[in-house]
Amino acid sequence: MRTRTLSAVVAGSAAVGLLLTGVGTAAAAPAKSDKPSKASAPATAKAAAAPARAAWDGNIYLYYSTAANSAWRAYYGPTTNFGTDTFNNGVDGYGQRVKNNVNRAWNNDQHWAANIWYNENYQGAVDTFYPGESRQLKVGVRNDNASLNWTYVG
Repeated sequence: MRTRTLSAVVAGSAAVGLLLTGVGTAAAAPAKSDKPSKASAPATAKAAAAPARAAWDGNIYLYYSTAANSAWRAYYGPTTNFGTDTFNNGVDGYGQRVKNNVNRAWNNDQHWAANIWYNENYQGAVDTFYPGESRQLKVGVRNDNASLNWTYVG
């Protein structure tokens, strides 16, 4: 028979108390369907053509220019520094670095807002793209961008 230490009993009692009262700092992780987790690795493109708007895929698409054949790159999760990433699809801007070269974006995630930051590590000016939003980046971040993170909006 195993015995429990006093600290284990106290910790267990505290957890039970939180569950019963719903009070405290401990929180259960939301169900996957309620609040998806944004992975840290950028998404890979599914095709060489520009993405279709038929279904939500959870990515933000960053474009080199406003041209219809502009190079683009898709991201699913946060990115602290675009420094080594390049545009890998499209014509105009293909192979150029993503950092400081994004002209417009399209958020194809229905639950998360994408925040594009001026500096690495989510610092400086920010431009937020809400679900479904597609437009040029705001002055101050357009062609001056270094990182990306996400905010859950429901």
